[in-house]
Amino acid sequence: MSQKHATSLIKSLCARGAVRHARAVFDEMPDRDVVAWTAMLSGYASNGRHREALDVFRRMSAAGVAPNEFTLSSVLTACRGGGDAASPCGASVIHAVAVRRGVDRAPYVVNALIDAYATSLEGLAGARWLFDALGSGRTAASWTSMIAGYARWGQGNTGLQLFHKMIQDGIELSPFTCSIAIHACASVADFDFGQQIHVLAIRKALRANLAVANSLVDMYCTCASIVDARRLFDEMPERNLVTWNTIIAGCSRHDPLMAFQLLLDMNLEPNCLTLTSIISACAGLAGLRFGQQVHGAVLRRNYEEDLKVSNALVDMYSKCGSISNATKVFNMMTCKDILSWTSMISGYGMNGYVNEAIQLFNSMLHAGDHPDHVVFMGLINACSHAGLVDEGWNLFRSMIFEFNIQPNREIYGCVANLLARAGRLREAFDLIDTMPYAPDESVWGALLGACKMHKNVELGRLAARKIIEISPDAAKTYILLANIYAADSKWDEYAVTRRLLRGIGSKKELGMSWIDVTNKMYGFSTADSSSPHVSLADEVLQILVLHMDEAGIEF
Repeated sequence: MSQKHATSLIKSLCARGAVRHARAVFDEMPDRDVVAWTAMLSGYASNGRHREALDVFRRMSAAGVAPNEFTLSSVLTACRGGGDAASPCGASVIHAVAVRRGVDRAPYVVNALIDAYATSLEGLAGARWLFDALGSGRTAASWTSMIAGYARWGQGNTGLQLFHKMIQDGIELSPFTCSIAIHACASVADFDFGQQIHVLAIRKALRANLAVANSLVDMYCTCASIVDARRLFDEMPERNLVTWNTIIAGCSRHDPLMAFQLLLDMNLEPNCLTLTSIISACAGLAGLRFGQQVHGAVLRRNYEEDLKVSNALVDMYSKCGSISNATKVFNMMTCKDILSWTSMISGYGMNGYVNEAIQLFNSMLHAGDHPDHVVFMGLINACSHAGLVDEGWNLFRSMIFEFNIQPNREIYGCVANLLARAGRLREAFDLIDTMPYAPDESVWGALLGACKMHKNVELGRLAARKIIEISPDAAKTYILLANIYAADSKWDEYAVTRRLLRGIGSKKELGMSWIDVTNKMYGFSTADSSSPHVSLADEVLQILVLHMDEAGIEF
């Protein structure tokens, strides 16, 4: 077989995914030119076999064959896919080879270099330098790689600015670029820009593209616009497993009942990501029976070794109050990450097992895992609910001085709540007043609630004033302050506060509750009369009140 025919056969086999057969043909070639080496290298890279691709490049260099622009482009793809941007075959080394070979300006090489540099935060500046140097020579691939790099490293706004410039410059919008830009909107929760790209996708006839539609569903879910996400999902002519997982994961965060309904309607076999989302929905609803059924589905599909699934199960059982099942799942885990320890520690804490939480924290340290903010939040919260003020305060200090972790705003709020609930209101106020962050509504709200509990009018008034400065229409703040005045018999101030409450014309946010009855989940709110069973429940409640009155029990 001639060298040309052998090379064509290698390309054909790699295109079909038969890389092993392609390698057999390659190894039998007596002579290999740069095209043959590049075909084999590119075949490995395009099939996700990045380490084998890099090995072929090393052998090619050792054989004295000089790479061309297509070779270097494929090597950069392998470096990016294998996470080897900083290795001896990393982007900077390949860039130097390209300069020596005089192909560093070739479009294939430049685009691959931008893409490879943008895979690391440190290389983002180098990618932007190459991108800017291209000038009018930028292609759609150049723009896409740069936008994707910014989105990947938490600079979604910069990526969206670049996308806006790309549209202004008249660059043709591809489905992939559109998906990347939508992902950037989701990363910074920019709902308005996301809607604009949605309109642009419709104008460019890209909405029917599955990748674009999936990205839009994800963006709407991330921006908590479940109605828009569900409407788009229902309109999609084609759906794959990614589509279902995206909408179910979004609903599990914002509308758990809808997540359950979607699972029942799903016409594809769920995978571990689907089940993880449904387990999270069970945790949000505290639906233990449903959670146990999903756990059974996990076991039947042999997903119990999956780390994310196991972590979700520990969290679900903890939030459903089944701490024994949570402990059982945790102890059976062969591999644990920081989220595993955090879920179990927080589970012990929220269920009142403070000593067990602290013991597990010590076990985590002995296992060599370093705690993070969430671990300390769970521990301090547990101490707060158990009234262990000194233990919680010591954990706060050890976080700073022993583990060198700078507390965030949430931790400061948690410690302020710890002190305030114990009646140490002045210490809580001093901590809030000296924290290195601007206290938000939740921090002042914790102090206000404690002031109501301990009938401290002075600090309660101050905390309420701070909350009103942040959120003037916060009705619950006026209600709490009025209750503080009433508890201290300050009826004039009470009347003024109630008049102010009527003046803002705001209502308390409606709370939702769920109850599991004979394998069906029901949702309801205060004064909810939508269910036909409400009147029956009210009759039963009245009977219970009569029995309590007869027994001399206050209701």
